[in-house]
Amino acid sequence: MKSIYKFFLFFSVLLLQNSCAQNSKEKKTMITKEQYNSISKEVKKYDYNPTYQLKVNTNLCTYEIYINDMLVDFSFTTGRTAGEQNIDIPQYILKSGIQSVRYIVYPKAIKNGILEEFVDYDAEFSLRIVHGEYYKTQFKDFIEDYRTTSLKIEDDIQSIEKEEKFTAKVPYELEGWSKGVDLSKEEPIKLEKEVLEKYNEFRDSFSNRDVTSIATMIYNREKEIAQAFFFDSERRGNYNNGWKELEEKCNAIIEMKPIDNYSMKILGNGKIVCLLKNEGKLRNFPVVYGTTGEKLRFYGLFFYRPSPGAKLEIIR
Repeated sequence: MKSIYKFFLFFSVLLLQNSCAQNSKEKKTMITKEQYNSISKEVKKYDYNPTYQLKVNTNLCTYEIYINDMLVDFSFTTGRTAGEQNIDIPQYILKSGIQSVRYIVYPKAIKNGILEEFVDYDAEFSLRIVHGEYYKTQFKDFIEDYRTTSLKIEDDIQSIEKEEKFTAKVPYELEGWSKGVDLSKEEPIKLEKEVLEKYNEFRDSFSNRDVTSIATMIYNREKEIAQAFFFDSERRGNYNNGWKELEEKCNAIIEMKPIDNYSMKILGNGKIVCLLKNEGKLRNFPVVYGTTGEKLRFYGLFFYRPSPGAKLEIIR
């Protein structure tokens, strides 16, 4: 799957924390079924409710794309895209104003996850950012905010990286990770240990099918995602039956896989930390995943520290 965002959106409802947290010394108010199912009722609608999208087209290369220093799309697979691929990104735009877009083009894949040494001289990479309102604006009429220039490769080079700006205008303002602690200034070994503990708590809790802990851990994030996508009670994707969906998706998992072969990444201009697979065909995929029969289901976790001394929390 090309878009890490797809993992974060479609599987976000599966995120949870260790059920033993309820028995720890730290008392935490647990989210109820009624609260979780009411998320969409709190979504505000405006005269114009835009969704921002990436439109990506590639050939003879692999790549990563970051919006506001958040990894939102990548591919380390063979072949080219079948035309422009659409990736929704509004949850990474916290408020109106100047946004950053950064992309890194790598050599093409010999096989999934295994790359050639240099970027192909004939590599093609195009990226557009557009916006429009679902159900009101036809895709062909979405307004373009950014477009890359053509690649020019004249020497043997292992990657091409470029960062530029574009302006977004949204009717909401999300706090997200904006007030978080700068994790890049923390001791890496200690931070990685804490992050890994969080991931292991998540993995263990998932095995326990603890829906209350799931809802509690992801509640604030899901509220922001619902607002960014305008998932109100009348629109597809709403949370009116969210609790039931959590139960169904928890029960669908047969086995959780071990957490291994990962690297810690600091994103969000220093305020986000995550663990991602670091090799092979699963490069950049989330480290927590399980099986549903013959299929794998991945669970993306982006953590931030809301204040100095606070524990890490999921924010995307």
